[in-house]
Amino acid sequence: MQGVVDGVNAGGNQSGIPTPQGFLYFNKGYKGKPLIFVGTIGLIPKEINGKPSWEKKAVKGDLVVMLGGRVGQDGIHGATFSSEALTAGSPATAVQIGDPITQKKFSDAIVKEARDLDLYNSITDNGAGGLSCSVAEMAKECGGCEVDLNLVPLKYPHLDPWKIWISESQERMTLAISPEKIDQFTKLMEKRGVESTVIGTFTDSGRCIVKINGEKIMDLDMDFLHDGLPRKTLISSYTREKHDEPNFDQPSDMTMTLLEMLTRPNITSFEFISRQYDHMVQGGAVLGPLQGKGKVNSVASVTKPFMGTDKGVICSQGLYPTYSNIDTYHMAACSIDTAIRNVIAIGGTLDHLALLDNFCWCSSNDKERLGQLKAAAQACYDYATTYETPYISGKDSMFNDFQGFDKEGHPIKISVPPTLLISSLGVIKDVTKSVSLDPKFAGDLVYILGETFDELGASEYFDYQSSPIGNNIPKVNAEKAIVLYRKFEEAVAKNLISSALSPAHGGLGITLAKKAIAGELGMEIDLSKVPAKNINRDDYLLFSESQSRFVITIDPKRKEEFEALFNGFAFAQIGTMTADRDFTIKGLSGKTLIQTDTETLNKYYRKTFKDW
Repeated sequence: MQGVVDGVNAGGNQSGIPTPQGFLYFNKGYKGKPLIFVGTIGLIPKEINGKPSWEKKAVKGDLVVMLGGRVGQDGIHGATFSSEALTAGSPATAVQIGDPITQKKFSDAIVKEARDLDLYNSITDNGAGGLSCSVAEMAKECGGCEVDLNLVPLKYPHLDPWKIWISESQERMTLAISPEKIDQFTKLMEKRGVESTVIGTFTDSGRCIVKINGEKIMDLDMDFLHDGLPRKTLISSYTREKHDEPNFDQPSDMTMTLLEMLTRPNITSFEFISRQYDHMVQGGAVLGPLQGKGKVNSVASVTKPFMGTDKGVICSQGLYPTYSNIDTYHMAACSIDTAIRNVIAIGGTLDHLALLDNFCWCSSNDKERLGQLKAAAQACYDYATTYETPYISGKDSMFNDFQGFDKEGHPIKISVPPTLLISSLGVIKDVTKSVSLDPKFAGDLVYILGETFDELGASEYFDYQSSPIGNNIPKVNAEKAIVLYRKFEEAVAKNLISSALSPAHGGLGITLAKKAIAGELGMEIDLSKVPAKNINRDDYLLFSESQSRFVITIDPKRKEEFEALFNGFAFAQIGTMTADRDFTIKGLSGKTLIQTDTETLNKYYRKTFKDW
């Protein structure tokens, strides 16, 4: 884990990029092949030199130019490694060696100078497959290419030709530059200390040709190269397993239950990671990774990229891998709803919101696993079209399994739970209307918006109780949620919402505790006021992970206006913020269920990683 933390720092902050968001999620299925999701957001002008900025096309006669780092053995089979089971024979060379200084130099030279000087016709990253993919993809724009591998700069001599062609060594880009502009481009790169090399020519021959030492070692028809792979025919089936239902009594000490829930790795503070990163670099942070006086890890962030406008960018995400043990369709639906709801809670709008899907599956040739994947993909379509939130990017990795041996030498296979990370990206028109998660004042009223159901299947609470996972997975009613989210947007526009946080892992109880910690205030809550159906247990009401809910605080002076706005919705005032820092929750019976204070909540919230 520390290696991942260091790598995110090296890849982002060392290039001057802020790190405003992040999360941790633990599951024993990841101990064979851990998953790391890292996303980056860039901004481009709508037009560059009078042309749409996103249009690019290599043309016949353009030179193939490789820019940035040199090619080495690191990164060979990186793309295939990411989609294969991890075994003792997996190549150590699959992992690339980063060089953020080189990246910073060439990205600045490209974006701040060469781009606006119109010095190239097309550009792409040397990612999966290295030159083999970047050059071939760009060659599709014009109809062919010819590359001389002798010209490719290497980290060391005598690298095999096929390794040069497919290596994914980092900090490299491929550009298409007209011969008339190559001298100007080369001089600019030399001035900025960036290595650039002409390695071939784009053609309209209809063929992709690669040479070394004057010998032609690859000559493929472009149509075959891009479209020659026969389509696979796969058989899928999906048998939803029926699980045992939990059978345990409500704990007699619900105070200790809540405190121990706060120490769970998927709920607890990971401030020690957030503080290692610079989210203030470039000066655009509005709401960052730690919010409130109590510094609680946020589930969404707001960044203002330009000083001359009040517009901001919102980032968030949703992830529920354990739900896949019950139903991957509803797992995907919950991930989508959470990613969207987090954006709405911090002040965003459905009008300007997009999604990214990141699938990391296991044993995807297995028909049952494939059926699970198909169900999740169907949910992605159904809910994105209902919410009208398009997918603008994504990643897929289909064979996240480990095959090896246990300590007795017996064969063992560890598969990740079918995992779908939904990232959300929104635009807020006015960052001054951003809504943080922390309550501001004693006396503010605590409300819950949305209904709570008996939906604890595969929840954090059931896992805490070491019980069977059950079957009551949370289900999302998108049509109903949209109406609530639109009304929430209206409340934000009227400055009615003082703070907001949407319940997720751990449900209402964890959400209330985090808000109290963040605001360093006390809280008096009455669970009997919570709009709920089919729940007659305090612990189930506290820890149900039902979707499409918000916990908010408002100024008591605006109570009538707020309640009039939400008339007709399922909502209720469930408590009040207090100055004494006592944290009290009354149960359904009216008796005190939880009695503690903010300092104790904070102690347990930070307990798990306090020595890191």
